[in-house]
Amino acid sequence: MAMLRYLLLLILDTLQPFLLRSRTNNRLISAGFSWDQQPGIATSLLHSLLCLHIKITLLSAILFAFSDNSSPLSSAMDASFFRCKQVLVVEDSAAVRASVKGMLQQMGFEAIHLSRDANDALTRCHDIPYDFILCDFNLGEGKDGYQLFETLKQQALMPPLCCFIIISAESQRQLVHGVIELQPDDYILKPFTFPILNERIIRAVKQKIALRKVYLSLFENNDKEAIKECDSVVSNKPEFAFQALRIKGELLLKTGQYQQAERFYKSVLTDKALPWARLGAAIAAFYLERWDDTELQLADLTQYDITKVEALDWLSHLMVKYGRYEAAQQTLYQAVLLSPQNIKRQRTLSNLNVIIGDKEAAARINGKLVAAARYSVEESAENYLNHARSLIDVAYSKNPLERTVILQNASQLLDSVGKRFADTGWQKAINVVRSRILAAKGQLIEARQPLLDNGVADKAEVMTIDSCMDAAKAYFELGDIHSSQFYIDKLASYLVNDDYLTETQKIMLKMEKIRHEELKATIKQISAEAADAYENGFFIQAVSLFCETFDHMPTNTIIALNILQTASKCDKLPVKYLRYCKQAIKLLKACVLEKSSKVKFQHYVAILCEHYPQLVVRTPRPKANS
Repeated sequence: MAMLRYLLLLILDTLQPFLLRSRTNNRLISAGFSWDQQPGIATSLLHSLLCLHIKITLLSAILFAFSDNSSPLSSAMDASFFRCKQVLVVEDSAAVRASVKGMLQQMGFEAIHLSRDANDALTRCHDIPYDFILCDFNLGEGKDGYQLFETLKQQALMPPLCCFIIISAESQRQLVHGVIELQPDDYILKPFTFPILNERIIRAVKQKIALRKVYLSLFENNDKEAIKECDSVVSNKPEFAFQALRIKGELLLKTGQYQQAERFYKSVLTDKALPWARLGAAIAAFYLERWDDTELQLADLTQYDITKVEALDWLSHLMVKYGRYEAAQQTLYQAVLLSPQNIKRQRTLSNLNVIIGDKEAAARINGKLVAAARYSVEESAENYLNHARSLIDVAYSKNPLERTVILQNASQLLDSVGKRFADTGWQKAINVVRSRILAAKGQLIEARQPLLDNGVADKAEVMTIDSCMDAAKAYFELGDIHSSQFYIDKLASYLVNDDYLTETQKIMLKMEKIRHEELKATIKQISAEAADAYENGFFIQAVSLFCETFDHMPTNTIIALNILQTASKCDKLPVKYLRYCKQAIKLLKACVLEKSSKVKFQHYVAILCEHYPQLVVRTPRPKANS
């Protein structure tokens, strides 16, 4: 056994230089050799070596797990097991880095890599497939440990059997609940001693070895095989049964097997009332629409730290199903307070605030999101645009001075998008927000131009859900119901997921549809009354009604032309309607009209200007050169 151990370690030491890799250029990095000129051979060899590395690592781990316990570690593993392992320590304090390195050397690690911040750690993870990562939670400026782990998982920069352990001196509830949601392999509070670190690392690696086939299947996105391997662990390794059962339950829910998931969780609960199993059973019942029982279970599960945040999340979602939006908002707010780094949950909370009419709270949340997502995988121009969009919604309810300040802040956010994000794909979305800012300032004619710059609406154009919603709002605010309806229909085709965020977006879409239908009904009724008054010669009354319609649709050229036509028939037009005539003239002059409409427009303007000289639009004289 000892000789076989030695041979395995010798093979690993020989292969180690070749296993350093760069994902950016598919280059093998070895002692002075470059394979750039033969990328096909290099890539093929790289793949083979990495597969061999995984197999040898697994084989050596299994052999050590079944070997004698003569090692001074006396925990089924000895120092030689760790000698061939790559470990990365991410810690901003030099003293702590040195201390942890000393402990790792005492355990038997030799390939110890040190990083002082997340950016350096990410670079190293692109080059080296680490077996262990020990990461401090608070890394100073830039990404923290939570965001680093999130990024590594999203970019698949960790091998499937890598053990990720969070280290922190902080024990606030926000941090604890955030870590629980992220599910690292372990969490260690500072200060800690060698025995604690040793015990936690060995515990983590034992679980990885026992569930190795489960993790490998998950890494390959083979959920069906992962479920099968979970059953194998439960049958053959009872000491790791709970971990395997928990993963299996999550996979059953993920794959939509809700009835099977419910039966599975109930069978687990017959042995022991585990909080995570109770939560799983409640989620399965939620999807099976047995909501009364679900609500009681979820409310009870908010007592346990391990399930509190997720239980609050699902409880809030359930309240939305019942239409209890204010209670849902208050419940989700508690979850956000406990785990503020979950960006998707904060977006959902912002939407709930819009649904209950608290637009200022929605704007505050979107402002916090910009800061919270800055170093996370959720960093996006959309966060800045959403903040600007929510500020515009708030501006409509403020006095002129407050509105000016709020809209100025929204404009500054658009400027930030251009500076922070080089991607020009956001330009159309930016133009839509600029149009809404101009409309909120009352500059309705000018507000049309950014939308015109975007060109003709295209059904095939891919948009984000928030951008599509915003385009519908922009056209609605300008009274272009037809174009707004185009984006409403487009948005409906995007909302296909069944998660909580999408649920709130569906409700917001429904609210927009109701606004559309109400406006259409109002305009139809007023237009019919105006036409009837015109036909009967009640021109003052007709002008009044057409002006009321123009308030709803201030960029509609047909209504503008109707106002001028009807006003030209009046013997003496009341002064209050001259403002509408002036606005209609300004709009029609800025538009490209059909020949017949242009002739009518010029005729009506000539008549009106003859009776009301104040309607004559004078072109300002050019300034003299100084």
